Amino acid sequence: MIRFLLNIVVFISGAVLMALEIVGSRMLAPYFGSSIFVWGSLISVVLAALSVGYYWGGWLSERSPSFGRLLVLLLVPGVLIFFLPFIYPSINFSIAEVDFGSRLNPLIASTIFFLLPGIFLGTVTPYAIRLAATTLATVGSTAGSLYALSTCGSIFGTLLTAFYLIPAIGVINIIHSLGMALVLLALLLWPLARFRLDNVEKAATVAKTTATLLLLAALSATFAPAVWARVKILLEKDTFYHHIRVEEDEDARYLYFDRTLQSAMNLNDPTTLRLLYSRYASLGLAFRPDAKKALIIGLGGGSIPKKYNKEFPAMEIDVAEIDPEVIQVARKYFSLKEGKNLRVHAQDGRLFLTRTAQRYDLILLDAYYTDAIPFHLTTREFFQVAERKLAPNGIVVANIIGAVTGPGGRITRSVVKTLREIFPQIYIFPTRGTSGVSLDTIQNVIVIAAKERQRLDIREITKRAASLGRDLFPNSLRDIAASYHDSKLDDNDVPVLTDDYAPTDNLLHP
Repeated sequence: MIRFLLNIVVFISGAVLMALEIVGSRMLAPYFGSSIFVWGSLISVVLAALSVGYYWGGWLSERSPSFGRLLVLLLVPGVLIFFLPFIYPSINFSIAEVDFGSRLNPLIASTIFFLLPGIFLGTVTPYAIRLAATTLATVGSTAGSLYALSTCGSIFGTLLTAFYLIPAIGVINIIHSLGMALVLLALLLWPLARFRLDNVEKAATVAKTTATLLLLAALSATFAPAVWARVKILLEKDTFYHHIRVEEDEDARYLYFDRTLQSAMNLNDPTTLRLLYSRYASLGLAFRPDAKKALIIGLGGGSIPKKYNKEFPAMEIDVAEIDPEVIQVARKYFSLKEGKNLRVHAQDGRLFLTRTAQRYDLILLDAYYTDAIPFHLTTREFFQVAERKLAPNGIVVANIIGAVTGPGGRITRSVVKTLREIFPQIYIFPTRGTSGVSLDTIQNVIVIAAKERQRLDIREITKRAASLGRDLFPNSLRDIAASYHDSKLDDNDVPVLTDDYAPTDNLLHP
């Protein structure tokens, strides 16, 4: 019975630690982004905590091991983890405000939040081995089986949190649950707290244990897409955020992130808006034709900022792009030229918006992807920041890749539902509405959120677009009215997105 109880202890402690690491990414992302620096910091801190914990647990196990001490080793991290939600937002904000740099910011935060609980959890398995091993001859098999159980618990905690808990109950509830699980586990040991091992085998030590290395052979069959003979690859490289590929044919140059087309540029006119979604995204100018300052989050090949800079040379344009390599690619391959009124910043869009003192007439979100979405750019808290950084009649334009209705439209409806909590007027333009495509079909959906309380009629929107002209909008202005979706969206099946609860992955892949 004692051995069975120890099996439960090491399994759950392993599950809690890895669940904490996964949910930790959601604790850090709203303040430091979701870059490889965040994940590198999390993984490094957890590994460091385990190393210290393994050593300390082995050392403690040689000194009067008891279930009472194991109880404390579970209770302390349980309490620490339970109270994390009360302190992590303010600590994250303070670190981001001081700004130690994109590498140190998440590393410092990860160390503060996860190092101490991780050390205590790391002690559990080597300490449990000493409690479970009855003879010197059984130490090896006991160590192997308990470390295997701990690893299985880690796998279970990882999958449960990533696949189910984050989309189901939100960050704060998960963290509280993890803390409570350890506290309850400690209470389960209370009847055995006075139990002490017979110390006959004093010479036996378990300071050295063999960690089971699970080789997860990820056999990924990567099928390269067929490339036309006339298409040549100009660049292919990995960055901290993307696998970038630049291709060119006789007419245009294309930018891909992983397998998704991000931008396209006509070779004979680099400022033409070649992709249809970019022409619909420009509808923001029909709402604010007098815009003097604009912020674009997400650069890609820079098609939109290049076009705006050409047609409205007096407009001040800031671009926030998280990946510095994308900026270099846009400069080298897509004719991006910065100047006095076009400034590109290598920074997470939310961080830039939080820190800037500017007030914008137009904020364009062009940082969402087909298969993933930076959740911290979709939440109520983010849009509240955006609303504060807008001029009195400013607007937010969001390019969302999803459907409007049906299962594929859950992400669109959730973002719209979130925006409605902050902005009085919302306008929706599915970009393929004129080609007979169903609203259930995945496509670029342009959502415009306006601070102005008076609603614009679609005829007025089209009229303003016609007066601006300049090859900014769909070739037939009638397409604007045809694409306009003025019916009420049924959003009862989707949540308002918050920093605490933003199951964007689940909404994208129902």
